[in-house]
Amino acid sequence: MGIPRERGCEGTPYFRFDDGDVQQRLEESAERYDAALANIERTNSFLRLSMNILSAIFFSFSGFMIAYWQYVSLPPERQHEVRHEAMLVSIPIVALFFTWFHIWLGIQMMFRPLKFFGIWQFRDTGLGIGWQGVVPRKCLKMAKMAYRCARPYLLGPREQLERVDPRELMAKTQPIMARIMRATVASVTKKHFPRMLSPDGRLPRALEDELVATSMHKIEEAFPSLWKELTELLCDQAIGIDNDGMIVSIFTTNKALLNDFFLKLGAPEFRFIERCGAAFGFICGILQLLAFNNLSEEGRMIFLPGTGFFLGIVTNWAAIQMCFKPCFPRPIHVCSWHVCDVQGLFLKRQKDVAMLYSKMMCDNFFNFGKVMDYLQTCPELWEKLKAAWNLNTKRVLKQTMGRAVTFMAPLAIGAQKYEELEVDLVGTTAERIAE
Repeated sequence: MGIPRERGCEGTPYFRFDDGDVQQRLEESAERYDAALANIERTNSFLRLSMNILSAIFFSFSGFMIAYWQYVSLPPERQHEVRHEAMLVSIPIVALFFTWFHIWLGIQMMFRPLKFFGIWQFRDTGLGIGWQGVVPRKCLKMAKMAYRCARPYLLGPREQLERVDPRELMAKTQPIMARIMRATVASVTKKHFPRMLSPDGRLPRALEDELVATSMHKIEEAFPSLWKELTELLCDQAIGIDNDGMIVSIFTTNKALLNDFFLKLGAPEFRFIERCGAAFGFICGILQLLAFNNLSEEGRMIFLPGTGFFLGIVTNWAAIQMCFKPCFPRPIHVCSWHVCDVQGLFLKRQKDVAMLYSKMMCDNFFNFGKVMDYLQTCPELWEKLKAAWNLNTKRVLKQTMGRAVTFMAPLAIGAQKYEELEVDLVGTTAERIAE
């Protein structure tokens, strides 16, 4: 944070910013801006949905009232004819809404609720008198399936880590490391050498800058060897990281994220299945209407439920097939004229799906925070990584102070005091990096 130092010529206070503070403030401002935009988008979506619902209710109610007013003004004989005609007209409309609704409900039941909702559940299986979404209920199987498809095309831990240029990585993390070192120096100095602090509670600016610059220079020099050591630990066959384990464990512990993967990747296809089912339902409803007038009462009682059952199965099957087949574009010709190419809708979006999949993988798995969280679930590996980091920090500390200071410091302040200082420096640096 900025530290007030003194007042300007007109009495206006100004602030001294630490190295990296500006970058940190910009990052925080960008995060707040993104969050505000996301909130505005959610609000706009909610308002559009609310307006659409209110408009549908208003026009439906208005149309119903007008139709009812016209209906009550008719003579009784005509009213009977109108009821019969309305029943016939309702057949394709009911078929449309029934087909759309049961497909929409089926999709919702695939993903919701995340936890079992009901009266009784059989041995935590998600089955019983109630319901749990199919994907959350089978999260382990679904998580393995979601990753298995892309696994052959993803690099393993060693291939990923060996592609990292440690000097480039250090350059990108330099502002963060500088801020950590500055905060570490300030914290340790305040605890062990309070008399060295200036009136503003900090080390003299020149001394602090020199210490941080020297430390960063030594860290940059030592980082390639540290990265090599960390890579060997992370890729160890016995205790190293496991892409499968990390991804599957995150998916199984965060069922909402697993749902989000499926829903986002297949959102256009889910909408297509709903709309395609509704269109098929309307067409089948017209066929039901044509057959209705030519059947007896008993025939109608058999025909309508039978075609409803057929409608529910065939429309879903046809819509799903259109999403995934054919795998490759097939040209359609009419009289030797090329009309179009036919391909499964999901496969036609292959590039967009691949970009979205890779973005979601990077955002939710292959980022520093998620990897750190996963590493802390591997006790043996985590302890060895911390030990390697602490040992490197001690080497950097000794190189920063130089041989003479390293030798004289225990004599000047005492061996125990020097040991406490060393432990605090190493521990504070590790804690701030973990944060």
